[in-house]
Amino acid sequence: MDGRPALVLYDADCGICTRFAEGLQRRGVGIAPIRSATGDIELRDLPHAARDAAVHAIDARGRRLSGAAALPLILRTLPRLAWAATLVELLPVPSRLGYATVARNRRGLSRMLGLRVCAPGRTD
Repeated sequence: MDGRPALVLYDADCGICTRFAEGLQRRGVGIAPIRSATGDIELRDLPHAARDAAVHAIDARGRRLSGAAALPLILRTLPRLAWAATLVELLPVPSRLGYATVARNRRGLSRMLGLRVCAPGRTD
């Protein structure tokens, strides 16, 4: 296993999420919307609210990490940000708080950046 996610599941209704996923795809990372057939299979054990609440990364062995826990796996796919994976692992509390802040405010951030804004009620 090379430490790269085999698949990243993201909220396709969220501008920030979609932009990030597209960047991962350009780097050869598999992506799929959370609300897709692939998402239904990979996240079948999670209630819909938990599926929509976070990004999910599935490693080459089929293990799923969600939210801030998925960040190191995802960051290692980005050569210029691979160092940040270690930082996230060394500082889990600030990483979780930072992830939660962005996730909670993604509608406003998407709007501010001129990106598609996710539907109300899907902001956490």
